[in-house]
Amino acid sequence: MQIQKELVSALLAALAQDGDINLHEYPIRITYQDTLRLEGEVANIIAKRKARRIALQLSGLPNIEDHLHLRPGEHRSGKALQDATVDALAQEPAFRDIRVYSGHVALPETGQWISTSANGCVVRLDGQMSSLSHRRLAEVIAWWVPGSCDVHNHLRVRPAEQDNDDEISDAIRMVLEKDPLLHAENISANTHERRVTLEGYVHSPEQGRMAVYDCWYVPGVHDVRDCLRLLQ
Repeated sequence: MQIQKELVSALLAALAQDGDINLHEYPIRITYQDTLRLEGEVANIIAKRKARRIALQLSGLPNIEDHLHLRPGEHRSGKALQDATVDALAQEPAFRDIRVYSGHVALPETGQWISTSANGCVVRLDGQMSSLSHRRLAEVIAWWVPGSCDVHNHLRVRPAEQDNDDEISDAIRMVLEKDPLLHAENISANTHERRVTLEGYVHSPEQGRMAVYDCWYVPGVHDVRDCLRLLQ
């Protein structure tokens, strides 16, 4: 019990030191019984990803229960959020050969498919994809749906692929190209040990922030270094 309390205290101290995590405005609850659990509302995807990463590194545990939710900019939940996510996935050109279902369905044996459900503001993706890049893109699109506060990605890749830095870079480039607020042709993304470096030009500071956020939405990213320059 004492070791558990010490770990929780150490984690809270580490989270408080990170400039992207505001524990004063967005307190995070940490409990450690059988598993380490993070709960609370966070300002953005950067805070969520960093908090989970810090907890994994400091605890040394193979996994934790991450129940941190983003504060949604728009209220939409349940069936309305589920339908909006299905529409967003079905309209994505990269998924034109992928069947998109609403709600829980019987699992098809072959082919590519996505089943989308929502519990409150939490979206769950089940299904089968042909590549890790498409699995990552599906999660990012679900994050982008207004009202989404968390995404549980249970999509499988068949046949299985080996994940690596190049795969993460490919997924990020795909995501940047899908963002209508960016000129992706001016931005390069390179990944080393799951740490992404963004280089190139943006037209405004807001575009730079959006590019950084887009990287953090991609599952598997551990850090993002912003080396983007403002186009004069």
